[in-house]
Amino acid sequence: MGSSKNSDLIAQAQEWIEHDPDLETRSELLELIKANNTEELDDRFSRRLTFGTAGIRGIQGGGPNRMNRLTLRKVAVGISQYLKPGSSVIIGYDARKNSDVFATDMSEVFAHYGIDSQIFTKVIPTPVLSFAVRQQSADMGIMITASHNPATDNGCKVFLNDGSQLRSPIDDIIDQQIELSHLPPKKVPKGPGVIEEVGNKIWNEYCETIANTVRELSGSLAIAYTPLHGVSWETLEHVFGLKGITNLITVPSQVQPDSSFPSTPFPNPEEDGALDELFKVAQSSNADIAIANDPDGDRLAIGIPQSNGEWRTLSGNEIGALLCNRMLEVTSGQNRKVVSSIVSSSLIEKIAEEAGAEHAQTLTGFKWIISEAYRDPKMETVFSYEEALGYAVCGSVRDKDGISAALRFIEMAEDLEKKNLTITDQINNLYLKHGLHVSRSQAIRVIDQGQLPQVDFPSELLRYGPPDTLGNCKILEFGDYDQVAISEGLELPKSNMIRLMLETGIRIYIRPSGTEPVVKAYLEKVVEVKEVDEIGDEQTRTGRVFDSILEDLQGYLRQTLLPHQSTPN
Repeated sequence: MGSSKNSDLIAQAQEWIEHDPDLETRSELLELIKANNTEELDDRFSRRLTFGTAGIRGIQGGGPNRMNRLTLRKVAVGISQYLKPGSSVIIGYDARKNSDVFATDMSEVFAHYGIDSQIFTKVIPTPVLSFAVRQQSADMGIMITASHNPATDNGCKVFLNDGSQLRSPIDDIIDQQIELSHLPPKKVPKGPGVIEEVGNKIWNEYCETIANTVRELSGSLAIAYTPLHGVSWETLEHVFGLKGITNLITVPSQVQPDSSFPSTPFPNPEEDGALDELFKVAQSSNADIAIANDPDGDRLAIGIPQSNGEWRTLSGNEIGALLCNRMLEVTSGQNRKVVSSIVSSSLIEKIAEEAGAEHAQTLTGFKWIISEAYRDPKMETVFSYEEALGYAVCGSVRDKDGISAALRFIEMAEDLEKKNLTITDQINNLYLKHGLHVSRSQAIRVIDQGQLPQVDFPSELLRYGPPDTLGNCKILEFGDYDQVAISEGLELPKSNMIRLMLETGIRIYIRPSGTEPVVKAYLEKVVEVKEVDEIGDEQTRTGRVFDSILEDLQGYLRQTLLPHQSTPN
């Protein structure tokens, strides 16, 4: 690295240190300068965390390419430039390291620019913040959280005044303002904006609103629960308690918030092993059902006991189908609507059609889902979901909500118990009626470390040439997503995604992750079944085919994308 670049990096780091209010991150950067660690300084200062989908997220540390107090203050400056004086913001935070500090810092910047803040006085789940934005008629909501990321990370999620996630073009406008803004001083000067503390009132209103979405429950089921060291336990316990459910069996080591996530290094309920402790508790306590929320409470995972005594995690699509069916059972009307992401199971469309409800599809991400859900005020969206464990079952929260979804799931499970049916019975009944929908989503690791090159994914794969077969199945369709969207009559924005149709009826969507060096693949096959006994065999058979397809797909993607590793971002 050239000496002029080195001196530029050190100058940038020294300027950052002059403005950084945090002794820990200042010391960290001073050590890097002292050690002349230009490689690490380059990583921290040659780029910054960009303000994209719903906000920013990243590893905590010093410099603009890390999450820290100065990064968040700069974000607050950008938001202030967008909002203008006289606006109001409501701010919540989870229990991650520095979450409360980041929230306070942002409120002080807002006040300097004449923007009023309401800030929660205790940790809350993300759905409470989404609810609070509309409840308080705020112009914007800020939630300090890194959701299900590792303990090293933190983030800032932004909600618009309708309680939904930040979306285009506002995210780009704010990011431009962040780019143009100067570093705020160590001590932010006071301004005309008012900072007000939010007591328990809004939290109580959220709990009561969610509790009132279901009828009184019997509490007949023994429920094992974990918030995965996150912040949902107090809220879920209160919501369930309002409906008479008090027999919740918690995972002792995970029930209280812990920013170090000692038993779950990857506290994402989709990760292998993340629910092991929950299932141990569920098994030892002879529970009927096991529930997990991710650390900020916007996702829901469900486990159920099997006849052999083992526990099984339901897939996001299975929970989606069960909740969709339930919401259509407990609602009525000709104007009902169901929304799902394009990569989610096609079973939803069939359940909606049978119930006389409209079904709409969007790109992945709840910013797209909620935008579609409330696009037409004449329609009543009763259910929205994406296969990554995100569900919306209550219109008072315009985002995925793992707490209201958990309550609705328990209501359904109690009703099934009264009919002497299990959750497995209910899934199988849906398969017998609409076809067995075998689905799988998998992250395929293409490179061992670093970031995937930001190439035009579909055209690059087409340029390389599609394979003839995957898993010994001939490919009938291979095209970029614009063409597929048009052929299906869907009006969707351009997406960095392809869709494959194989001769055996297997549908595959493939897209690169924006945050990890992986490509995400979503597979589905629909098989007609007439007897329950056929279901397990067909699932096993199709699962083996999926294994073979994914193995071939990984080899193909490595061949295609690895030559571009050196492509600059």
